[in-house]
Amino acid sequence: MKKLDKTNNSNKLSYQKDGTPYCQRFDDIYFESESGYQQSDFVFIQKNKIGLRLQIAKQTFTVAETGFGTGLNFLLTLQAYQKAQQVSSFQLAPLHFISVEKYPLTKEQLVQSLSILPQLQSLALTFINSYPDCPVEEFGQEFKTTFFNGQVRLTLIFDDAAQGFSSLNCSKEGLVDAWYLDGFTPAKNPDMWSKDLFSQIGRLSKDQATLTTFTVAGFVKRQLRDIGFRLEKLLAKGKKKEMLSAVMQSNPITNKGYYLRPLITKPQHVSIIGGGIASACAAYALTKQGVKVTLYCKDTSLAQGGSSNAIGALYPLLHQQEDDISSFYQQAFWRAKALYTEIAEQGFSFAHQWCGLLEVSYKEALIKRQQAFESLNTWPNELIHGVNAKQASELANIDLPYGGLFMPNAGWMSPRDLVKQIFNAAKSTTRLKIMTDTHITKIQQVANPSSNENGTSWSLTSNQGEFNASVLVICGGADAIEIEQLKSLPLTATRGQVTSMKSNKKINKLSTVICHKGYLTPENNGIHCIGATFQKNDTNITTNKADDDYNLTMLTKCLPELSSTIDWQEQDISSSKARLRCMSQDHLPLVGAVPDIKEHVATYSHLAKDKNWKYSQAAPCIDNLYVLLGLGARGLCSAPLAADILTAELCNTPYPVDSQMLFNLSPNRFIIRDIIKRKIKS
Repeated sequence: MKKLDKTNNSNKLSYQKDGTPYCQRFDDIYFESESGYQQSDFVFIQKNKIGLRLQIAKQTFTVAETGFGTGLNFLLTLQAYQKAQQVSSFQLAPLHFISVEKYPLTKEQLVQSLSILPQLQSLALTFINSYPDCPVEEFGQEFKTTFFNGQVRLTLIFDDAAQGFSSLNCSKEGLVDAWYLDGFTPAKNPDMWSKDLFSQIGRLSKDQATLTTFTVAGFVKRQLRDIGFRLEKLLAKGKKKEMLSAVMQSNPITNKGYYLRPLITKPQHVSIIGGGIASACAAYALTKQGVKVTLYCKDTSLAQGGSSNAIGALYPLLHQQEDDISSFYQQAFWRAKALYTEIAEQGFSFAHQWCGLLEVSYKEALIKRQQAFESLNTWPNELIHGVNAKQASELANIDLPYGGLFMPNAGWMSPRDLVKQIFNAAKSTTRLKIMTDTHITKIQQVANPSSNENGTSWSLTSNQGEFNASVLVICGGADAIEIEQLKSLPLTATRGQVTSMKSNKKINKLSTVICHKGYLTPENNGIHCIGATFQKNDTNITTNKADDDYNLTMLTKCLPELSSTIDWQEQDISSSKARLRCMSQDHLPLVGAVPDIKEHVATYSHLAKDKNWKYSQAAPCIDNLYVLLGLGARGLCSAPLAADILTAELCNTPYPVDSQMLFNLSPNRFIIRDIIKRKIKS
């Protein structure tokens, strides 16, 4: 790094009547006094989805910025981290904020500049107390400090932007998750917006890194496209009418074109077939992105299928060592808890309790499993940890002769109430229309109307007549298996029956969910739920006594001491319910565009000879047809993250998961695996 010229690095400031800091060197303001906070929060924090991404990040999340200026964007990011931590039940991954500033302000200038932002005063004071009086004179070309007990690191590089970023090392996977291209406009500060800067941005960006900026200059757009960013011009706020949002979609996965998802223009309207937790989360996520949604539900009211149970448990599926399934479900779990908390905090209340969940080690194989979890220590204690029999009894508030694995952040909720309230939250945006008692029996591709930029549309046949969908998402659970265009997807229907038992004084104090081969929930409205059966090749949803007997027998067989204490008899059955689960072969959901099977076979046939054969062609898919299916018995856990992924695909926003996990959830993963295994001939 070349030495910074200390004689020419000062920034002369003046202040307008309303306190707005004005830079004389570049003849421009740093931010507007009235709307600067809102503008920067909208462009850099909201449009990069910083809050959500901090909640789900597994490793250090890195933000890089051009032009530190007054530190406004850093303080907004610090505030976002603080808010994300407040709603999280676990310690967030660290945040590293890197900013390059050629003309840093003094402490005195920062104090006056930030004094007009009351929303940030507490954080601003913390930051200013750590900031040197004259940073370049005291620290040379780099200043580092930390916040929140070291969880947040700030690195300030005092140099030209391109030169400063060239000093950073990164792995082949990249370094930066989100970019803030701030600084003064190319017209006022052309030296900063150099080709060398964009070269460094390309070098340092991770796959799916995001970038936002106030400038929409043609030169900037061309440079960003050249280094692999996908661009979208959006309306901004305040006096700055436009902005750019971009996502890095370049080299790391282009050798596996079948990983790539189709790019479409963000739709104005999406039609969804469903009525349960998957469609509720999809409708909510889409409406929050400004998309209008029409929901077609076959039942006379919502949440009548697999989401209709009185009580359901929310917890992740975890294995002793991290694998694809565990990795997805642990991330999905945290996202689900964050979303459901968000819904409740908006005033859309539903019965629930974050009481934890205990997987009881009631036999030798499960004791060994618990020991493996404890010795390998793969997962943090706030996600899962071992307990002995005494601790288990205290956690459950009943006597248990076994220890087990406890998930302290898990809990139970009323799925039918939750689903209805998520729909209510989506309706509050005024962008959701719900049509109940509308059974879609057939979908058919139709010629592209001039109104649809994204290819063909869909004609929907129902008991209520014909409808048209420019973009169609199918979330209909097991019913979706019968749709002709989806019959190539390896989905199966599995029947399950849950039994509701009347509470009594021997069990009404149960204070955590208990899992054995089945499960037992705490009391809600005078009942506990036990279950559930798993029956393949049975689509009859009429309840039967044999399945109630099975659920009671499982409780007795696995936990005989507890069953004897409760002493439930047949007459204690309050009700029972049987529904169908939509299951995938690999126990992961299917999220995204529906693959064109014939085109996949024709395009990727050489994988049968060489599984490492390089393809740049993106996955061929059926135009404007998407699914969110295969949630099985874990829809409460997987639906919110799956809906976020679907929304990212439809709206061209950053995916909340990495490329490998994205492929693990892609509907085309099965056909690619079958080609590689030579199960399909070209």
